[in-house]
Amino acid sequence: MKWLLLSIVFLLTSVKSFSQNDLDALRYSQTGVGGNARFVSMGGAFGALGANTSCLNFNPAGIGIYRKGEINISPGIRFTSVGSTYNNSQNNNFTPSFIFSGLGLVGSWKGQISADVKHSVGISHSQLQNFNTNTTVQGYGNKKTIMNDIIDNAGSNSPANLDPSYSGMAFNNYLLDTLNGKYYGFIDPNKNMLQTKSITATGHVDELAFGYTYSFKEKFYLGASLGVPLIKYDYNGVYTESDDKDSLRIYKNASNVTTSTYSYAVWAYPSAPENAAVNNGLKGGFTSMSYTEKFQTNGSGYNLKLGFIYRVNEFLRVGANYQTPTVLNLTDTYVYNMTALWDSKDSYTQSYPPKGGIFKYSIITPMRFGASIGFIYKKLFVIGIDYENVDYGQASISGGDASNFTGVNKTISTKYKNASNLRAGVEININNVMVRLGYVMNGSAFGNAFGGQFVRTSFSLGLGLRSKNWAFDLGLVRQMYNEDYYMYNPKFADKSIISFVGTTVVATIGLKFQ
Repeated sequence: MKWLLLSIVFLLTSVKSFSQNDLDALRYSQTGVGGNARFVSMGGAFGALGANTSCLNFNPAGIGIYRKGEINISPGIRFTSVGSTYNNSQNNNFTPSFIFSGLGLVGSWKGQISADVKHSVGISHSQLQNFNTNTTVQGYGNKKTIMNDIIDNAGSNSPANLDPSYSGMAFNNYLLDTLNGKYYGFIDPNKNMLQTKSITATGHVDELAFGYTYSFKEKFYLGASLGVPLIKYDYNGVYTESDDKDSLRIYKNASNVTTSTYSYAVWAYPSAPENAAVNNGLKGGFTSMSYTEKFQTNGSGYNLKLGFIYRVNEFLRVGANYQTPTVLNLTDTYVYNMTALWDSKDSYTQSYPPKGGIFKYSIITPMRFGASIGFIYKKLFVIGIDYENVDYGQASISGGDASNFTGVNKTISTKYKNASNLRAGVEININNVMVRLGYVMNGSAFGNAFGGQFVRTSFSLGLGLRSKNWAFDLGLVRQMYNEDYYMYNPKFADKSIISFVGTTVVATIGLKFQ
């Protein structure tokens, strides 16, 4: 039901797609590190360390390390900077937003039958992804235009059978017409148009996790949690192409003969509104067009997480975790709009569907495996290292007629590869002030680990104050990555580079209880 123009170099489909595509599956398959301030400031490397409520969203065995109960809340603020470079033109957007990074509650108690047994239960809310960004890409099209893609989309279809959400709207707005049985348009590809893409995205992926851990002799911890991801994603993308230099004109010359600056006879179109304007002595020709894609996705899902931690000794812990595929049930509401403005001041607008559309579908994201190791030296320092493996090619989409997604699922299975994620963190106790550092590497969905354009990295640091009954933590995370981007079909558009920098500050207040 929608199309994401915030695409990357491998995207080879048309400028818009009236169906869910592989980017939808990838968007919800990738996760960041969300949770309370201590967790994020150490890169989420708590798979073997445990004793953090946010473990419920990754390795639920971690809550078994608790010997007391704890409740905490973690508000935060996020700043995103998105820069773009397109044909030597640069733009930058800055977006601040408030976030709710986490909420946790854990309780532990000894078993009644055996003192060697301990039970722990907990609930955690973590924000795994945040989509709040504003992106602007602008520059001259180097004699390339969206009109080429519209004509390609029209193909050999009759006007009555054109795509109603794309080439059909262009035809009804007089941007597209026919001559001698062939389609061509009022935007001349031999002229240099100013192209702009403005994207506003908001929303997040939050996850509620409800978990239980069985502990034996404070040495072996086995946990499970039910994850309930909550999805909200709003996208508003506006592509504009304009003849800002007035290079496309239709007029009558001194001999009262209709002529133009076009490289082909556009005035021959009998249905064009510019004919009437020119015949009345006015200037005609293309001024600008805009194409807007707007959709909102809402939904929820479920998954199961299993994990264990083994305390080898007081210095060393090891852990492992597994997450089942996540089933997401989603609903899209969507609408497309196209507007054309002419030199004669005529303006035409089309929408599809006229009152908006609704579509329900499901996405299944891949399973995940993880292994962890943790080092604890008295109360002076801790080190955690987590490794995670995920095969993005296992994602799939379904809904309505299953055959509608055969091609999309084949694209997913062939395009996306097995990826490795790495999280590492350290905490040092300096006179009862905890100093923390963290690092996260999320490998590319195309199989490139530890390096390459599609690898996402983040660095974090934090401070913490802890007492017998309370704790205050502050964490800062800085994430960076680059993407190749096309404003429309890569067959007809030049590439631009998108640079993303996100900075998140999280504060956590926690209380401990028996």
